Amino acid sequence: MKNSAIMWNAGMRHALPFKILFQKKQFIIWLMRVSLITFLFISISFQLLLAIGVKGQDMSSYQVTIKLENESLLTGLKKIEAQTSFRFYYRKADIGMINGLNMTLNTRPVEDVLNNLLKNTDLSFRQIDNKILLEKRRQQTGYTIKGRVIGSNGKPVELATIKITKSADHNIAFTALADTGGRFNLKVFEKGEYLLSVTSPETDSLTQAIKVDEAQIVILPDIILTASIRLKGVTITDRRPLLSRYADKLTLNVEGSVYERGENALKLFSVIPGVYFDGKEILFRGSEGVTVYVDNRKIPLSGDQLLSYLRSIPSESIKSYELKAVPGAENDAQNNGVVINIVLKSEYKFGLSGNVSTGYWYNGHDNTKATTFLNYRTGKFNLQGGFNYFFSPAFYEDDITQKFDATGIFSRQTEQYLERYHNIGYNAAIDYKLNSKQTVGVSYNRYINPGSLGSTFTTDITYLHNAQTSTIDSSSHATRKSLFSYVNQMANAFYRNKLDSAGSRLDIGYSYISYGSKDPSALETRYLNSAGAEFRPRDSLFAKTLGKSMVHVANIDLEKHLSKSLVFSAGSKFTSSKTDYSIDYRNGLDGQAPLDPKRSNSFRYNENILAFYSTLAQSYKNLNVKFGLRTEQTNYSGRSIITGQTIGRNQWDFFPSAFLNRKFGEEHSFTLSYDRRIDRPGFRQLNPFVTYTSLNSIEEGNAELRPYYSNNLQLEYLLKSKYTLTVGYQNTTNGIASNVTNIGNVIISKDENISDNNNVFLSLYIPIKLTSWWEFNTSSTFRYRTLDLRRTDVLHREKFTQNLWGTNKFNLPNKYFIEVSGFYNGSDFHDITNQFSYGKLDVTIKKSFFNNQLTSSLELQDPFKLYKPRYQIITPEFNRDVIRNRLAYVRYIGIFLTYNFSGGKKQNNKEDIDAAGNEARGRL
Repeated sequence: MKNSAIMWNAGMRHALPFKILFQKKQFIIWLMRVSLITFLFISISFQLLLAIGVKGQDMSSYQVTIKLENESLLTGLKKIEAQTSFRFYYRKADIGMINGLNMTLNTRPVEDVLNNLLKNTDLSFRQIDNKILLEKRRQQTGYTIKGRVIGSNGKPVELATIKITKSADHNIAFTALADTGGRFNLKVFEKGEYLLSVTSPETDSLTQAIKVDEAQIVILPDIILTASIRLKGVTITDRRPLLSRYADKLTLNVEGSVYERGENALKLFSVIPGVYFDGKEILFRGSEGVTVYVDNRKIPLSGDQLLSYLRSIPSESIKSYELKAVPGAENDAQNNGVVINIVLKSEYKFGLSGNVSTGYWYNGHDNTKATTFLNYRTGKFNLQGGFNYFFSPAFYEDDITQKFDATGIFSRQTEQYLERYHNIGYNAAIDYKLNSKQTVGVSYNRYINPGSLGSTFTTDITYLHNAQTSTIDSSSHATRKSLFSYVNQMANAFYRNKLDSAGSRLDIGYSYISYGSKDPSALETRYLNSAGAEFRPRDSLFAKTLGKSMVHVANIDLEKHLSKSLVFSAGSKFTSSKTDYSIDYRNGLDGQAPLDPKRSNSFRYNENILAFYSTLAQSYKNLNVKFGLRTEQTNYSGRSIITGQTIGRNQWDFFPSAFLNRKFGEEHSFTLSYDRRIDRPGFRQLNPFVTYTSLNSIEEGNAELRPYYSNNLQLEYLLKSKYTLTVGYQNTTNGIASNVTNIGNVIISKDENISDNNNVFLSLYIPIKLTSWWEFNTSSTFRYRTLDLRRTDVLHREKFTQNLWGTNKFNLPNKYFIEVSGFYNGSDFHDITNQFSYGKLDVTIKKSFFNNQLTSSLELQDPFKLYKPRYQIITPEFNRDVIRNRLAYVRYIGIFLTYNFSGGKKQNNKEDIDAAGNEARGRL
């Protein structure tokens, strides 16, 4: 509790700049000390923010900024009242049934807004002082549309919802519910072409084109709703393109596309240009990492936890994916790869909604998973909860040959690793709407392993007289057994204020993160002669690693729509972390053996990061621009408890970003992007500990690792909202690379700041619809890379690499779906490691039931055994060649089930708040 109090006080001291943000004079004085550039950038932006337009004298000149998305007339009137001194007077019965209105974001006179909202209705309006009266028009009878909705069995469909919209603008003119006999009456007040939409919870929906001409009463033939609708006159409307380009992101529109049903969030990553899932990782352009967001909240998961969570999100609930290949200033400067944000549909229902899924797969071991996600909406409360269970043994097997030039030693080696991976995750969230504009909420998630994760690592080394003979000189057999346990949890609280109807908002948040782990392991090595008999005493080594971290994160973010085309945003974030890691080595096989003080160590360090950012985005008819600047101060200190070694740094860094998007007609779009990023070493990389996988293989931490910087410049061409071509340049200096050396036949790996990396790339994405039921997507990236490693001597490397990916999707009758996908990675290098080419081919067969609520799938991963990665290390001292014959996630057969359920009346989703602590949590 004492340490917690100290951390809280430290966090409050560092939180002082947040108070300064709201004290203008003190803020300017403090900011001038930081940087004149930053002061000028942000102060100019705030002058724009505080600008106030001149008010008109009446509703024909008074301007309002308004946007409606399938909302009611009442909502539109309240948005006008919120921005003006006008007050509306009406009868609720006159406007109660007018809903489903749409209006693009724009600034226009109140009179024009009302004309738009009330067209196709029988209402008129007039102004008296600051009062606006809504009343029914006189002498306008309109046109009546009558009909009946029945099922395929001829029985009436009760309470079906019928909406009629104008074809030209898609605004809903009238809405009605069918009575117990399936009958309905609609009214419109203008001649023309309309779209009639019919929906029912028990059947499929349809959209049918109708025309209103001279007849005052239009009687429609019976509308038949069945599980599979095939009606003439059905019209698909408002179909968005698959890909949409904005200044700083590329959007994949899932809603309304062929990918809307029968998929899940993980599978759909393969539809995003340049992105694919190789069975374990989500990669971009073959080698770049991906940071996943959902509704603008970074997902604080990795590995199998992240994959399990993404599989639990059905495609039916996804609106779009947003790809930021070059993240802007509003994103953390920490470079965790490209950012992909999954945007869920903005509707949840009153009552209970959610999904459950389960699966079993076999890869030589039994694997199971179970996940569920629940959302419950009642009144002003929105509650969410989830559970993830995952049991999957992790394993791999390597065949290795090694030659040490100095000693002439040649060896053949087999490494086998088997781990019982057992994980349980919980998450819960509550939102409460204080009013129509303000929302508060809290969330909590926790990940643990029940019991302990047992693992066994064995190394068999056979030493030969030379590489040309099979005569055994001697051998060794090492076994490392460990038990691993951890607890990872985060709590978050937020406040959101929607400042106006144009989309402006203020977000304030706080997160607390804690992480703890225990990793005791025992390593025993036996030495055998050529006859297989032990000829010397065994080596025994026991190690116990303990780690704990506490992180506090506070953030404030403002987004202000100054006009329909000008958006300003600014914010600040403070992160304070305290980490304590220790390792005890003992000369034996348990914790009671004598302590080895020369190998044991304990290291503690504190890190504080203070960040400010500001962006300005301007949209024109065919041009969009966005500029941003982020500045971060890093204050870091560390100390070894055993040796007294200390490290530290205190520095400011600046991270500019710029985006320029130019459209040429409806089919061509060019986007130029630039940003500067930082890569900070992970907390575990900084631990100056020595870790033994065997006595012949050692990994060393490095407390003196420094962050490094990268620049990214890209030009993208988008054709017909489908095809993309991207060229780019990326470079890093003083990057972190693994330096591999040896002492005798012992190989030592240590991360160091020794890498300068440059690469130029060209990337293509081409989707082809071969038939109505067969679609082929392909993506390819070609890179020319150069790398300079500053070791004892400078090692220069260069290579032309290729990454190819493709998938075939077959939509077959009776709701069967088959996907055949694969990838090929050409030869590449990683630091001093040569990576040979390899590939993979997967098959998925899927079937949907119960109106697509239940989805089952059969997966065959790498059935042709193509995936066998190989890498090689060649140094002046030794050669090492590794082939990985078995790997847990690559080759398996499995069956998976997902069931989606929902009920009640649709309402808005829970607030999309980014839990600010997720970036810090990722470094744990």
